[in-house]
Amino acid sequence: MTVFLVLFVVLGLVLLGAAAALTRRKLGSSSGQARPAGPGADRKVLEAVALGLQALAEGRARDARRLPVVQTVVHSGQRLTARLAQADVAAPSPWTSDVSGKEWSLDPASLRATGTSGGAPTHPYSLTVTLGLHRGDRVLVDLAQLPGPIALTGDDHEVLRLAQALITEVVSGPVGHLATVVLVGSATTPPVTDGLGSRSARLYPAATRKEALAHEDTGTSAGATAGAARTRRLFVVTAAQFRDERWADAPLRETDALLVLGWITDAEWQIGVHTDGSLDTGRLGVLVDTHTARFS
Repeated sequence: MTVFLVLFVVLGLVLLGAAAALTRRKLGSSSGQARPAGPGADRKVLEAVALGLQALAEGRARDARRLPVVQTVVHSGQRLTARLAQADVAAPSPWTSDVSGKEWSLDPASLRATGTSGGAPTHPYSLTVTLGLHRGDRVLVDLAQLPGPIALTGDDHEVLRLAQALITEVVSGPVGHLATVVLVGSATTPPVTDGLGSRSARLYPAATRKEALAHEDTGTSAGATAGAARTRRLFVVTAAQFRDERWADAPLRETDALLVLGWITDAEWQIGVHTDGSLDTGRLGVLVDTHTARFS
């Protein structure tokens, strides 16, 4: 009798625990808060972004029109939206423009019907990376569209985590198929390199500014779309390296981007990384509640 009583109590506790867990899941689903996706789901989102950018570039090439400057890309599940620097209502299919011409959007599911899903997407926006989430939507920015140094400032640990996530996404993600990352000087040593999620062939070390700028990647795909023939380069330096080697005077190409780890006086773009995971993007004007290293 005692044994049955104990078993009955244990079973009751198990059922109570299961009910509590189910309640927590339901509350979490209705709270409106972003929830991290698994690696597979994350990869599918980035593949949709890559295919969308490829369709954009190919459509403009067919229409013999110039490529737009894409300020941000937002993936909100059912919609992929490209926000442009200048109004342009001539969005190529399957993209559609809003009435202002400042936003083009599409249903990611429509990309499978365009024939763009085969092979690795090639497009001229390969330095487009995820800054983070805003109200559950993924927000990406093309670093190549930000001329001048981009400084990550704030909490040292969070700055390092964000930088590692950005680098990893470029060199191993489907969006950065035509991009390389060059780590320079002190950025080639731990703890920067220890936290990288990939040892990609598109990740290069360089001891000095001269060596870094001399780097050229000749592995561009033969099927590259118009405007994507030259590989985009992201240079990563620490604040001390930036000052010591006078990176402010470096002759960068228009398709290059320069990421500085730490505070510098002459940064064109400052991105403040807070301990709660949010970002202050300053004049970039992009809202981010949770930076990419917190959920990727």
